[in-house]
Amino acid sequence: MSKNTNNNQTVDEKKGKRTGLTILGYVLVIVALLTVLPVVLPPIFGYHTYLSGTDHTGNISKYGSVVYLKTIDEATYKDGNIVAIESADSSARRVDSYYVDSNDSSAKEIALRDGNGVSYKVVKGQVIAKTPFIGYLSQLCFSAVGIIVTVVIFAAGVAIMMYVNKISKEINTMVEQQTA
Repeated sequence: MSKNTNNNQTVDEKKGKRTGLTILGYVLVIVALLTVLPVVLPPIFGYHTYLSGTDHTGNISKYGSVVYLKTIDEATYKDGNIVAIESADSSARRVDSYYVDSNDSSAKEIALRDGNGVSYKVVKGQVIAKTPFIGYLSQLCFSAVGIIVTVVIFAAGVAIMMYVNKISKEINTMVEQQTA
């Protein structure tokens, strides 16, 4: 085998490695950004991420976080959706969360953060909470471990992209040597 053939194989191997690592690096960086950006810039994504809590009876929700989507039409309400509302009254900002039973919605009371109740009819059609994939990612921002995981994912993506840059320079050097 000639030296030129060996160089071509090495260049081809490095190009394949570069492509795979580039894709992996972009995926990691995008995941990290999709974790942080909805929390930092919620209006751009059309929803807000809040921590949810429980009322004194424990019936509202378990502690965790929920992504609140606004302007959802009535047809999307189903059993199990979590409902929330923002109040104009500063003492009652929003309902933490609520499990909807579509069979008997007229009798439902929803507990606000200040402990007062508001009729389900007041809430219906205004705000509904769902946790899409990005919402699950955004929950990482609400715990110390999650923040560390997000930072590690972002750092890994950046490190891979830097390594890909190094591989690209090596490929360019090899190609220049072949043409010389």
